[in-house]
Amino acid sequence: MVFGLSVVGCSSSCGKSLITAIIARYFAKKGLKVSPFKVQNMSLNSYPAINGGEIALAQAMQAYSAFTEPLVEMNPILIKPLGENYCEVIVKGRSRGVLTFQEYWSRLRIKAWNIACRCFNTLLKSYDLIITEGAGSVAEPNFIDKDIANLRITHKHNLNAILVVDINRGGAFASIIGTLRILPSRYRRLIRGIIINKFRGSCEILKPAIDWLERKTGIKVLGVMPYLEDIHIWPEDSENLEGFGNGDIDVAVIAYPYISNFNDLEPLKLEPDVSVRIVRSRHSLGEPDIIILPGSRNVFQSLEWLKKREIDKIINRLSGSCVIIGICGGFQILTRRISDPYGLESNTPMHADGLKILDLEIRYGCDKIVAHTLAEILENNILPSSYVKGYEIRRGRPVYKGSSRPLLKVFERNFKKVQDHDGGFDEKLHVIATSLHGFLNNVEVREIILNTVRKMKRLPTRNSHGDWLMILNESVEKFLKVFKENFDVDYLEKLIFNN
Repeated sequence: MVFGLSVVGCSSSCGKSLITAIIARYFAKKGLKVSPFKVQNMSLNSYPAINGGEIALAQAMQAYSAFTEPLVEMNPILIKPLGENYCEVIVKGRSRGVLTFQEYWSRLRIKAWNIACRCFNTLLKSYDLIITEGAGSVAEPNFIDKDIANLRITHKHNLNAILVVDINRGGAFASIIGTLRILPSRYRRLIRGIIINKFRGSCEILKPAIDWLERKTGIKVLGVMPYLEDIHIWPEDSENLEGFGNGDIDVAVIAYPYISNFNDLEPLKLEPDVSVRIVRSRHSLGEPDIIILPGSRNVFQSLEWLKKREIDKIINRLSGSCVIIGICGGFQILTRRISDPYGLESNTPMHADGLKILDLEIRYGCDKIVAHTLAEILENNILPSSYVKGYEIRRGRPVYKGSSRPLLKVFERNFKKVQDHDGGFDEKLHVIATSLHGFLNNVEVREIILNTVRKMKRLPTRNSHGDWLMILNESVEKFLKVFKENFDVDYLEKLIFNN
């Protein structure tokens, strides 16, 4: 017998990912081995699975919330949008190339669905309980009969589902009724509970509307979850990218199009004297203490966007007066030239001049590096030699010529010994760049960079501590407490185990 539950939503960003993570944590703490599962995710934020390959960051977050390791089977299909027409399609952790959305829909979708079903069955052999998350809105009438991302897997295994709605947006009850009416009967009967999420105010005010909804639909409202300001989970897409903090150290994050893996910013939430702001124009850049160029899934378009808005000129002007950190795509943007001779990233061969702050080149190779990585910082006058860890998801390889020197010596990927170099630096310009996501998650690295800035600003130095898993665990535990206070967990258990 299959024990599982599906969490679907009336809309995108209604809180499905967090609710799924919290339910997974709840049952994991009861001693069950719990796995998250999402048939198809559309996101630019990804993460290496422990068994090789690439999955959405949200499913990795859910896996860690359930005290387990992320596996490719937990997110069989990952779609990375590259524009209005194109996307990179990743199936069971491996890239199937850049396709138009129509090509994916017509040529690959059914095959990918069959692979997803096999992944679900694989998880069933190792886990006691599977919590499945839907994608976007569960009821899109233009393709609901062919939708593989939501209730099809639920229907296939005869699981129950709960529907999440974001009441903070307004129109929650109309959204619930409309969603249920759009769903075909075979899917509508699977919805056995409703969660009203992100509510501000007293639940007593809402009670008459809840009573009306339960009479109208015959479906129980399992809980009303309050709006919580300080819950930090790994963001799924750029809609969730917001500034934070109010400290004296001004960190400007360049938010170009196709920004990806900006969970690299998460460790800065542990620093009380840091203020992170999101920059999308040359006028808002100002004169920060630190500029961060984060990852990008489409480096060429991100670079073009920078140049069109003349943000590149401001960054070049500020180099030497502030610390500049480039991570993965941001590292590539800082170099002299970027080449994609086979069109692997953009579906057409491309070459572009970078910001030329670092005197090296980037060339895209056919093989994509997707790995948990260990490296050593090489001798330089910015960061002392130390071991660092993180993860890589990239095709770009640095080419060192002349006086250019790497920042890192990579010695392990996915538990296999390697010998490789990565990154770059410029001591005079205070530039540090690497392909390694999670670079700032290394406590010693973060502490040295921030203390360098503190000394420049004549602020007291501080010790850094903690990492993004600590932040995630604290946030999940905090939300779990609220969840148990506001949710009918007994009814939830009946939905799963008395199906």
